[in-house]
Amino acid sequence: MKASLSELHRETRRIVRPVIHGGEVVVLTDFGRPVAQIVPFLPTMTVSPAEARAAGELKDEAILSAVDEMRENRSEELAR
Repeated sequence: MKASLSELHRETRRIVRPVIHGGEVVVLTDFGRPVAQIVPFLPTMTVSPAEARAAGELKDEAILSAVDEMRENRSEELAR
């Protein structure tokens, strides 16, 4: 999703909600030129780890591995 700085100023809630709830990345533009990104702070999970563990679908090792992978990916993205 793209949004201009003026759109962000006028419609912050509409622009930021997909980032928070959908894990979407928003590219901010100034005069049509990309200048910044808004990214989710943490990966979005639709099922809690406790629920997945109780259902036998997710083990602690898998959770830790997924978190580590997301951190590595986020670090690589921020380094760009």
